[in-house]
Amino acid sequence: MVTRVQSGSLSTAVRDELIRLITTAVLKPGDRLNEVHLAEQLGVSRGPVREAARELEGLGLTISRPRQGFYVADYSDAEIIDIYEVGAWVGQAVVHDFMTYSDLAARREILADIATISRASTQAFSETLLAFRQRFVAQIHNRYLAEHALSLYRRYYIVAALIRAEDAAGRIARIIDTQQALWSAMAADDRALAERIMAEDAAYWIKDVPPRFHKSPSGDRPEGTQENPSKDRTTPVEAGQAGR
Repeated sequence: MVTRVQSGSLSTAVRDELIRLITTAVLKPGDRLNEVHLAEQLGVSRGPVREAARELEGLGLTISRPRQGFYVADYSDAEIIDIYEVGAWVGQAVVHDFMTYSDLAARREILADIATISRASTQAFSETLLAFRQRFVAQIHNRYLAEHALSLYRRYYIVAALIRAEDAAGRIARIIDTQQALWSAMAADDRALAERIMAEDAAYWIKDVPPRFHKSPSGDRPEGTQENPSKDRTTPVEAGQAGR
């Protein structure tokens, strides 16, 4: 279902709604963002939709094609590996930043904040995990690192929504347990352990995630493959439908 945005920062509200549409598969990898229909359904002009699409392009969530408009990004397995390799470097930098500039009280507060991550559903988990990460990113001392970390975590949010995972509950538990272990080490002022946890976690996901983009239900194209760029698929949003 498409949610009409409220007053305030329209481009930000539209951006958040487009992210939600992508993560709930209303908009799928390779789908074109029909600015006219999206603007009508969101109750805004085309300007905020275009501005939000450009912002998502900067985050790697959409791509623009000359004279065709914006499309939802369609990640290849190589691109997924690149994302998680960068994640390993950013993770180490985040550990360094917190261990250098924050105090134990701040790290313990972040550790306690892990309890806000929901296990109720995959969607609730993804949204609350991103919100948790946004809160601790706001405490990063180096603002350039904070900017890159937030961009990376938003990519994780999108990638997670596209994965065909048989054991969603197990994956959720692993991620929460890793966050618990990481911030416990940080709260205990154990930098070496925190760095090891981040390195091992990154190595796990680099191996785990890419193959899942080649799994798809019968009749669907393999995940991670690229569509013909000139092909303009009609999406539920473009057809004026609320969902699948």
